[in-house]
Formats: sequence, structure tokens, C-alpha cells
Amino acid sequence: MKSDYLLNLASECFDFNKKTLQFIADGNYTSKQFYSFDKRNQTYVLRLVKAGDNLISQTRAEMDWLCYLADKGISVPPPLKTVGGELAVSAEENGEIYIIAAYRMAEGRPWNVNDPNLWNNKVFYNWGKVMGDMHRVTKDFKPANELDKRPEFASFINSGVKAFPSVNKIAEELLDEISVLPKNRDCYGLIHHDLGPSNFLIDGEQINVFDFDDCAYAWFSFDIAAALTFGLWFGRCNDEGYDFTNDIFKFFLAGYRSANHLDDFNLSKIPLFLRLYQIAGFVHMNHSENPNDDNQKEQIHNIENQILFTGCPVDLFYNGRK
Repeated sequence: MKSDYLLNLASECFDFNKKTLQFIADGNYTSKQFYSFDKRNQTYVLRLVKAGDNLISQTRAEMDWLCYLADKGISVPPPLKTVGGELAVSAEENGEIYIIAAYRMAEGRPWNVNDPNLWNNKVFYNWGKVMGDMHRVTKDFKPANELDKRPEFASFINSGVKAFPSVNKIAEELLDEISVLPKNRDCYGLIHHDLGPSNFLIDGEQINVFDFDDCAYAWFSFDIAAALTFGLWFGRCNDEGYDFTNDIFKFFLAGYRSANHLDDFNLSKIPLFLRLYQIAGFVHMNHSENPNDDNQKEQIHNIENQILFTGCPVDLFYNGRK
């Protein structure tokens, strides 16, 4: 996807010296690329995304929310506007549409499950607190342009779930239950949707959040469940065998509740969304039913019996126990 035309256009739009550009990484199967560049002694991230026309509106909405959060003092990367004051621009090359946006590079160190300074109860608390701060201030957020809006919650379980009848039935029941949940400013709004440990950096006591391109309108309890799921998928145990599950739940939720009030009804829905993520992860890793696969059978058993994290007393944490 690298293109002199696109990079030249970006340097003109955001008024930076193209010689400072450095490639960072590809994303989403090379449909996305990230670069860094310098401008006035500050480092920024340049994001190029190959997509359809409608993504320009959604990207402007994403950057608008980032502007709002940054103005409210939340530790997120403020967007850089173009010289014309735009939050994002689109360009066409070889019949493809590209969306170009830029924002300040987050500072800090990445998490490390084997480093007690980078994966501990204080990190879990501050991680929950920054999410609570985001939800609290977002209750008053109004898009600058009503035509630029992020998508609403939609099922992210792919059609492969139909290969597993009992799992598919449970998924349908969960989605039916979710579809009638109340939507009001105290429980529903713009959420990060992917605030796992790979999407924040640790800077002392501060958690700096980035990667907002999956943000959407959904329940705050869903955002919590997403963060906890990703935290446990990637950071449940260190090399010495210590299980962080209970610590993550306890201190993340304590940090969240210190920053935002979520009533008992919505807290009780966290396991609902955890189970949805459990099914999504199962379907992603399993494409057809195999009665000889003991691991697959165990996963199906866990889904059928509402066992979220095997061998851990945190199962159904907010279903009557705290």
C-alpha cells in the first residue's frame, strides 16, 4: 500500500517534513499502515487506511471524539488537524479510496506479563480508571457533525458459529437478551471497544490509551467485558505460573468504579458480554465441529455451562458474588 503519492499528500495536508517519516507497522492484513513523523518537536502517527467512501465520515467521527476526550483531560492521543482544519482526508489512487488521519504518538512503556513493574494491581486499577473516566465524560459528548457518527453495536460473531448448533443456540439467546437492554446516557454511549493491554502504554501512574478505530456506540458494560477478555487472553499467567485473573477483575473494576458510576443492573451484565466474547473467540479458532478434538469439546462444555475461565473462582464474578 506504500505510495509516494499518498505520503506526499499527507505531508502537504498535515504540513510536516516528509523526510521525518518512518514506517511503524501494517495492520489488518495490510489494508492499514502506520508511520511516525515529527512536527514542531512532537512525534505523531500517520494512519493510512484502504477503505470505502463511507469510512471518511466514520474517521472524522473517531477523531472528533478523540478531540473531545483530550480536551476533557483523558490520556488519549489528540488528533492533528490538516492545514485546512480537517480531522481526516480521503484520496483516490488506482481506483482505491484511502483515508488519511494523524494524531499524537502515545508515550509510555508496553505491558509485560513477566515484568512486575508493568503488570500489577496498580496497572489494573489505573487501566480500569481511565476507562471509567472515558465513560463518565462521554455521557455529555455530542458529535460536532451529526452526519459523522460511529456505528452502533452489532454482533461480531461470524457465521461460522452455525457449524456448532449448541453454541449457535446460546449465541442467539445472548444476542436476544442484549437486544432489549436499556440504552441511556448512564449505560450506553461511545466506547473504545478494544481497550486491551495492547492498546495502552504505561507512563508511571498514567495509562495512555490509543487505537480508537474500532470505537462504536454500545453499552459501557460491553467495553468493560472487552477489556477484561483481552487482558485475560493475553495476560492471565506469567512464566512462573502466577494466575492474574482475580487480580485483574478486582482492581480493574475498583479503578473503573472510582471514576464512573455504573448501577448494579448494568454491572450484572458484564458476564453476559464476557460470554459473547468467549463464543466469538471460540468460533474464530474453530471452523468445524470435531468430536475427536478434546480441547474443542472442553470449550463447548464451558460455553454450555457458563464457565468463563476454567479453574478460576472469578467465573460469573458479578452474578451474585463480589
